[in-house]
Amino acid sequence: MKWFQIGTTSPPALRILSLGGGVQSTVMCLLADQGAFGDKPDCAIFADTQWEPRAVYDNLRWSEERVSFPIITTSNGRSLRQDIIDGVNASGGPGVTLPIYLADDEGNNSGISHRNCTRNYKIVPIQKKVRNLLGLNARQPISPETRIEMWLGISTDESLRVKPSRSRWIQHRYPLIDDVPMTREECRSWFSARYPDRELTRSACIGCPFRSSSSWLDIRTNEPDLFDEAVEIDAMLRSKRHNAGRMFKKKAYLHRRRIPLAQAVSSDEAGLGADGFAKMSARATAGSSTRRAPLDICSTSTRCGASLVAMRQCVFR
Repeated sequence: MKWFQIGTTSPPALRILSLGGGVQSTVMCLLADQGAFGDKPDCAIFADTQWEPRAVYDNLRWSEERVSFPIITTSNGRSLRQDIIDGVNASGGPGVTLPIYLADDEGNNSGISHRNCTRNYKIVPIQKKVRNLLGLNARQPISPETRIEMWLGISTDESLRVKPSRSRWIQHRYPLIDDVPMTREECRSWFSARYPDRELTRSACIGCPFRSSSSWLDIRTNEPDLFDEAVEIDAMLRSKRHNAGRMFKKKAYLHRRRIPLAQAVSSDEAGLGADGFAKMSARATAGSSTRRAPLDICSTSTRCGASLVAMRQCVFR
């Protein structure tokens, strides 16, 4: 994959804030509206997988009422949830778009499938919307002089995820690293001090296999119907009729421990979970705002089978 970084100081045609509806991107959005990063963005864009927690949608509506620039919602026109149920990819062909954990019949680690969800349900829809804002149709080439500045909500404790854009016409900017350096917890503290009656949640689709145990517990506690839905889909991945089994010839799971989702989360809550999740589960059950640091997720890669590159692909949290 070729990487591009535009080395120009000319003003960008558009400044776009990538809004995920989670902790860092929301704080970045609010700070941007205050002029903390200099010029304000022309707009924020939220890419909807159509399978987000209700808290993310609620936070999106709340943010729309508090910033002066428009927040645009876009999507690829498909439901990530339905595509997983149907065993198809973002083009409608057979496939599994989530990075699911694989195990053999004895439950041994058999790796993790390739991750396509972030690109197909987040990155590509945002880029298509930007092209639309530039007045271009799908077939029109972008001028070599055109430069778009894309603001990403990556904090200082996630600097491993910083990387140039893959598109020559897009230049990444990291305001929470380069302009107002903040960690994820500093973002949370900043928000809590100003909006004590609200709590920010992590932005991730309901069935995201990269959720920590505390995050799964949050979903089960706060949105039990959506958790039950994820449990059903987790079991569906191992049914004989689903494409996951036919494609990989392995058993597929949403949880990194490679056991049924409901069993894994209940085990973690009881303090029996592996990988040091027990204390986190207890805090999540008690309603604490403490969360696993994002880099800790990457540090589990050798245990869950995900490559570090795969863990770094999601830049729209």
